[in-house]
Amino acid sequence: MILCIETATKNCSVALVSKGVCIAHRSQFSDKYIHGERLHGFIKEIMDEANLSFEELSGVCVGKGPGSYTGLRIGVSAAKGICFASRKKLYSMPTLGCFDFNAIHKDFVLSVLDARRDEVYALKWKREGTSFVAIGIEHAEVVHTDSWPEWREKEVLVIGDAAQKVKELHGSSHWTYSQNSFPNALFMNQLFSAGGMNEEDVAYFEPFYLKDFVAVKSKKNLL
Repeated sequence: MILCIETATKNCSVALVSKGVCIAHRSQFSDKYIHGERLHGFIKEIMDEANLSFEELSGVCVGKGPGSYTGLRIGVSAAKGICFASRKKLYSMPTLGCFDFNAIHKDFVLSVLDARRDEVYALKWKREGTSFVAIGIEHAEVVHTDSWPEWREKEVLVIGDAAQKVKELHGSSHWTYSQNSFPNALFMNQLFSAGGMNEEDVAYFEPFYLKDFVAVKSKKNLL
């Protein structure tokens, strides 16, 4: 039994997976980033629903990023805390792979997450048999009409919360753009059999931010 946690975007989600099948799941989207308020409550709810203790888990798998700095810190901290306390293995998975690939019928997929301004975090995927495998590595891309030139003439599905941004800035007539969608722990089990889950060192694992954290000055008047 694996506890899955994905908090890299505005969607806070958890799931319990047994033998590749999701048996319990919770998720909530909010523009206000409710991860700190809701994550531990969600975990307790699905553990109670499955009548499980943390000691009965095989391990915890967390979406490693890239994504929101704060969201990633919250999710990874929770995963590491559970693993430390219950002496379980910690696993990670690329956040850009936490989508419902089983529902996709095209052979080429570009998953993208918003990285502010004209930039996205991106990862390319290609169908191999009945599953998808990543091509290359996650990268930050300033999107323009010449981005991903090797795929411009292919039939590509763009998924993720920045799909519409890519449509506006790139706009290939061969590509299909999903409405805004977000990574979800519900779909993390789809990459388990494809080798998408990596064992990590509980003590030293850190989220994969891809870019350095940039603090934004508050616009609130504190006086």
